[in-house]
Formats: sequence, C-alpha cells, structure tokens
Amino acid sequence: MKNSACPHFLKETCDLEKKLKIAAIGIGPVGTIFAAHLAKSGAEIIATDLPHRIKQVKENGLLVQWGEKRMQHKVKCADSIRSLADEHPDCIFIATKACILPKILPDVAKAAKDDTHVLSVQNGIGTEDLIAGYVPPQNICRMAVNYAGGNDDQGVTHVSWFNPPNYLGPLQGDADPRLIDLVEMLNSVGLTSELVDSLVIKKKVFLKTILNAALMPPCAILGITMKEAMEGKATRKLAEDLLKESLAVGSALGYDYGENIFNQCIAYLEKGGDHHPSMSIDLKNKLPTEIDFINGKILELGLKLGVKELHVTRVMVGLIMHREVMNGTRKPDNIPIYLRIAN
Repeated sequence: MKNSACPHFLKETCDLEKKLKIAAIGIGPVGTIFAAHLAKSGAEIIATDLPHRIKQVKENGLLVQWGEKRMQHKVKCADSIRSLADEHPDCIFIATKACILPKILPDVAKAAKDDTHVLSVQNGIGTEDLIAGYVPPQNICRMAVNYAGGNDDQGVTHVSWFNPPNYLGPLQGDADPRLIDLVEMLNSVGLTSELVDSLVIKKKVFLKTILNAALMPPCAILGITMKEAMEGKATRKLAEDLLKESLAVGSALGYDYGENIFNQCIAYLEKGGDHHPSMSIDLKNKLPTEIDFINGKILELGLKLGVKELHVTRVMVGLIMHREVMNGTRKPDNIPIYLRIAN
C-alpha cells in the first residue's frame, strides 16, 4: 500500500464523444472515490445510498481529500435503487458491502436495461457471480480495487492509499471493448486502471481478497490495527499462516503469481496503516461483515478442491461468524455447511 499525493487532480477533464451516464449504488469511501473521479472525467453521476449519506451528498456533493488536494463534485442523487430505472444509465456500479447484495439485487435488476453494464466494485470473491442471478452475464463486470479511504463526520472521503493500477474485466470472455471509455476516463484523471479479460480479473480479485483475508479477521477479533497486527509476533504469524493457506487455494485454482508472491504479499501487508479494517468496524458497530465473501469463500473453495491445510482459515471464519451471532447480525443456524464439515 503506498500513499500518493495525486497531482492528477490538476488535470483537465477528458473529452469523450459520448457523455456516459453512470449510476452509483453505494457511496461510502470506495464508491465515493470512484464516482468522484468519473465525475471529474466528464461522466454524469446519479448516486444512491442510505438517507444520511444521500443528505450529505445533496448538500455538499462528493468530497474527496487526497493529500493536500481536494475534489468536490455536485452530482444528481436518487432516493432509491429502483428509481434509477428512470435514468436509463449506461453503467451501474455497485460499491456496497458484498453482504447486502441479496437485498438489493432485485432492485438492481429493475434499474438495469438490456444493455446496461453492471460493475461490481466490491470486496471479496464471487460478487459478480451473485449478480449474474439477476442481470444478463454478458453485461456484468468486476473491478479489483487497489485504493482505500475513510469518511469523516462531515462526509469527506480521505484517500488512505492507492497501489495502481485497478483492474476491470467482464464476467465472461475477452476484455469487453464497451469498457474502454470507462477505463480511459479513469486514467485521464489519475485513478489508473487496466482493462483485462475474465480469467485475469478473477485472478486479480483473488489476490486482492487474500490480502484482505490475512489481516481483517485477526484485527477484527482482537480489536487491533493492521500495523499492530504486523508488528506483533503472534499476530504476524497468524497473518502469515492465513496468507499461506489462501495461496495454496489459489494454486489449486491454477493461479500462478510467481515464486516470490509470499514475500511480495508480506511486503504489501507491512505497509498497512495504523487503522482498523472495515471488518473490525462492522463488528464494533454490530453490522454484518463480508466474511462469507473473503475468508469464507477461500475456505469453501479450498475444501472443494481438496486443499488440506486450512486450519487457521477455518478458525478465523468460525470466530468472526460467532461474533456476528453474538451481535445479532447472523442467525445461529446460518452457519455455512463448509464450516460444519470435517476437513
């Protein structure tokens, strides 16, 4: 993770022949950064989120602070996902927590037209597959996000780091040429991104997920920051074991990241800031976590593929899910079968 002062904020907006209309579902930190850059590049943005967040955006626009540079863009707001259907968007991007997808996808399906791209800008593995139950697969895309931020009490999104590039790719087949404009728009304002095919995007998403999987559960369970986790001898070993188990699952999936990938991942994790990951904040606020799409999905895939060494992953998934049960955000009988079977 590396910080960037992003001098690209000083660039002029790009000049595309067609002004894209993009609906933003979820304007937390990740969604706000994405939408603000697209707005700067010339896209028309229609944003929707929970009422308190929409109120902030209606009053002040999308506010992004990156180092000493600030972006502010007034955008149109929609009070519901279903009302986006009246806007006829070229693209709908979803930047909500992965765990709320089942609740919102019926309305997403109503908002999407026959040729509307639906782009998952989310954590975890398999969000695009879940969307495919509601939207034609040829219209579904995925993004591997390599930036992060946080919102303050005034609704300003502060960019924490950006490790370029981001990657965009379709659920199926080769790199979709309909995404070229979107990628060019992001590149024109410094949110450097690459267009890839369906196999590459799955590989990139898996790698990003295992980096989250290595630190999120230990930090959430122990209430420590990512920096504290990597500095503690015992917690660092937990992160290393989680990383090794996840890489073994990746290998079983046929993903070759090179001989030095473990050391590269550790170097990446060592740059984690002195702040709490989103899973920690979710548990603290008694909200559902994304464990099913992160360590849970890695465990599920690993068991199906016959990976034997998944013991630390299993423990972390079990502890997080039990905390959710204690918080009242998971029903006691909603424990996935992969967690209840013998390894």
